Amino acid sequence: MEHLGKVFREFRTSRNYSLKEAAGESDIAVSRFFEILDNIHVTIENFMDKARDFHYHEHVAMMGQIVPLYYSNDIAGFQKLQREQLEKAKSSTNPLYFELNWILLQGLICQRDSSYHMEQDDLDKVADYLFKTEEWTMYELILFGNLYIFYDVDYVTRIGREVMEREGFYQEIGRHRKLVLILALNCYQHCLEHLSFENASYFETYTEKIIGKGIKLYERNIFHYLKGFSLYQKGQCKEGCKQMQEALRIFDLLGLPEQVAYYQEHYEKFVKD
Repeated sequence: MEHLGKVFREFRTSRNYSLKEAAGESDIAVSRFFEILDNIHVTIENFMDKARDFHYHEHVAMMGQIVPLYYSNDIAGFQKLQREQLEKAKSSTNPLYFELNWILLQGLICQRDSSYHMEQDDLDKVADYLFKTEEWTMYELILFGNLYIFYDVDYVTRIGREVMEREGFYQEIGRHRKLVLILALNCYQHCLEHLSFENASYFETYTEKIIGKGIKLYERNIFHYLKGFSLYQKGQCKEGCKQMQEALRIFDLLGLPEQVAYYQEHYEKFVKD
């Protein structure tokens, strides 16, 4: 409680509220602790992101380093980050967080260079962590969203459905909403690649439901490409190829060369002349 009180004090003072203004009294009972966050305009999720041991700023900072490494295929850069995570794990009271980061980085290395591989023990460690974590935050969404391709389609579908069925929770958290949509698109793609059309239909329907709620053209165009891919996988090859190529042109017009390269590679991998 002492740690939570410190975090609360930081939020309260940063917004120029006195304790009495925030709580209506000079002390805070545990039973009212989260209730009064509303008084200082702090969501429970934002509070817990800061208070939890898996510090929010850590994975945000790391993701900022990962993106340029991924698009430049900088394997040495990824491995440097991995060494840093192992060093942090040695001195941490919670080494699991840094071990999971190492696995995340290994997964990204494998995606960029097929000569590397994932160890099953590492994948099991991530799966075990995700299963035991009841309340997913931005970190868990990033972790699963970048490693899903290494799991079989049934597992991806089961985990993906659990996330989607808690839509009410995620809709209240702005920064999560986009990640959940991207995860739905990833699960949709994964199912299509493995010809699991019934499961793909679930994620297509979910995406259809939320895609119109202020979603930008980028996500819409990913969905447009994947719906074309769906047509192709179901035997409507001409129509599917036309739609996928159209999506590639839109990415080009949007000035997104990394996305053009990614989906062009995907197109060439799955489309047979």
